[in-house]
Amino acid sequence: MTRKLGTITAAVAVAVSLGACSTDDGAASSSEQAAPPAVCAPLPPADITTASGWVGYVGSRPDDVAFVVDDGRGRTVEHRAADTVPLASAIKVVHLAAYARAVASGELDPAEPVPLSEWERWYLPNTDGGAHPKALQRLGVTDPDATVPLEQMVTAMIQESDNAVPDYLRDRLGDAALADAAAQGGWDDLEVPTLLGSTIALLDPAISRDARWDAAQRYAHDGAYREQVMRMAPGDDFPAVTARVQESGVTGSAAGLASLHRAIATGDFGPGSDVAREHLEWQPAPPGLDGLGFKGGNLPGVVTEAMTIRRSDGTVATAVLLTSHLSSEDYLNVIGGNFAHQQLLLEAMTDPDTASQLSCAV
Repeated sequence: MTRKLGTITAAVAVAVSLGACSTDDGAASSSEQAAPPAVCAPLPPADITTASGWVGYVGSRPDDVAFVVDDGRGRTVEHRAADTVPLASAIKVVHLAAYARAVASGELDPAEPVPLSEWERWYLPNTDGGAHPKALQRLGVTDPDATVPLEQMVTAMIQESDNAVPDYLRDRLGDAALADAAAQGGWDDLEVPTLLGSTIALLDPAISRDARWDAAQRYAHDGAYREQVMRMAPGDDFPAVTARVQESGVTGSAAGLASLHRAIATGDFGPGSDVAREHLEWQPAPPGLDGLGFKGGNLPGVVTEAMTIRRSDGTVATAVLLTSHLSSEDYLNVIGGNFAHQQLLLEAMTDPDTASQLSCAV
């Protein structure tokens, strides 16, 4: 049970398959959501270890899944797209978008050296699946008195899924900057998130949703409270912890998340699109594609992913999958290194048959 709950917000960050995928050059266009086939084939058995098994899982748990798939050529499939559901670290694209706009306007300098102590002011140890230590290792930061270029902090937020950087950026840029960045990407109903505050509320159920940011700021600036929080533990009851995740975690909609990712990938986001896109597309694109951007995340019982691909013909495909109420076995399978849900999204964006299967599943 320690492995399940000892790392509250382990990061799904780096496992997008780089195998070849179809570019669907001959796909027909349609201006409407793709309808399921007249006769749907039986769904595969639910199995989160394979892409096809995920289709079966979606069909078996439709109330626990939300998704949007847009192949960029007129074919879309969606389910519970407007519902408010847990997002986990997938929300960090909002902080990235706000950062990118601030860089484009000259408000922020990516090369600015930030004291490590200011970054770690927002860091709650042993709650991020080791993301922060892994980021420091990749960046070669070993001196507690070191400074880190702001841009490198942002790479840690996206690549390792560091949880301290988002709240550092919110504190520095302000709530309006995050909300405006989301709205610029077509996401108008954003609940401004706090990763640290949500984690503290998970540890301390007495903290309400409205008090999460206050708790995060108190942790960052009140040493005694910081020590108190660091002594808290979520407990070993997986169902109880997953229930608290639903209550305290960051939330949003698949439609909003997909819209922001798409705007960044196409450039419709405006100034800062290139900055954000470069961070999201930090891994090489699969053969046949010009770019692949993604940001996912997880919390106990929750796995999320948002992804875009850019093709040489200028089209952009977008896919978002948000799941909740995963069993402890399934959750451990994902955070243990099985990323079949990412393969499902790649196939849904490039293979009409997979998109049709998803449509049949719900």
